[in-house]
Amino acid sequence: MEPGLAPGRSTLGERTWPAKTVGTPVLARGMGMQDDSGMTTSVRGVIARAKGEPVEVTTVLVPDPGPGEARVRVQACGVCHTDLHYREGGIGEDFPYLLGHEAAGVVDAVGAGVTGVAPGDFVILNWRAVCGQCRACKRGRPWYCFATHNAAQKMTLEDGTPLSPALGIGAFAEQTLVAAGQCTKVDPAVPPEVAGLLGCGVMAGLGAAINTGGVTRGDSVAVIGCGGVGDAAVLGAYLAGAHTIIAVDVDPRKLEWARQFGATHVINSREADRSAAAARSSPPGTATACQNATSPCSRGST
Repeated sequence: MEPGLAPGRSTLGERTWPAKTVGTPVLARGMGMQDDSGMTTSVRGVIARAKGEPVEVTTVLVPDPGPGEARVRVQACGVCHTDLHYREGGIGEDFPYLLGHEAAGVVDAVGAGVTGVAPGDFVILNWRAVCGQCRACKRGRPWYCFATHNAAQKMTLEDGTPLSPALGIGAFAEQTLVAAGQCTKVDPAVPPEVAGLLGCGVMAGLGAAINTGGVTRGDSVAVIGCGGVGDAAVLGAYLAGAHTIIAVDVDPRKLEWARQFGATHVINSREADRSAAAARSSPPGTATACQNATSPCSRGST
């Protein structure tokens, strides 16, 4: 036994030491431990058991993937403010929650009928799988899919209590179960801690600018709040061909990052009236404003 680690105790990302070790295999980091039936895998995960309570690391049982499902060995997961919202009951009351959603990892196993990914594939995880068959999907607008879905089976605690995975993912765990369509293959040369950001912050910001805001060539755009999601919105506006991209924040460091992602103007709203400064910076024409990047973008004339 490793020094200082008592039976029945573990830390996330290290070895799992079951309370009863005699005759029980202990698997290395991230691999989990399969029970005798071969139907579930025991891993460590971070859960929010009740509203406002401290999160805890505990044992999570991950089912073998069923039809259309995939089990993913998580290599990296970002810490997003959304996880705090889950713990505080700001998104729902379906406690306990298995937290974490901004993740990348390697497919460990797939269920029947899965052809898009295979064991060994390096993937990022999406919030929901799209059906590919509805009117929105066939029109090339999968973000409006009428039949998005997650894994049908539930991950549970050892006593059988079903867990609600945050955003249908639950990646603050060594392994997680998702619908196979939630897995998007990416270049395995990309570090997992970088690739994982595509699964939340990057797509949220890009989507706010390109899909929700509908930014097009020649537009003027203001992004209010330039954290990870805000910078992705700046980048989305840049890629869409916006003529003027105004980044607004109170942190000079974040404003400099926004310049690197394509902002043509930056405004420190601690030092200037942001509305007046934005009006001076923006030429006449169509304007799109993304407040905190994740709220619906609004369009108007200047």
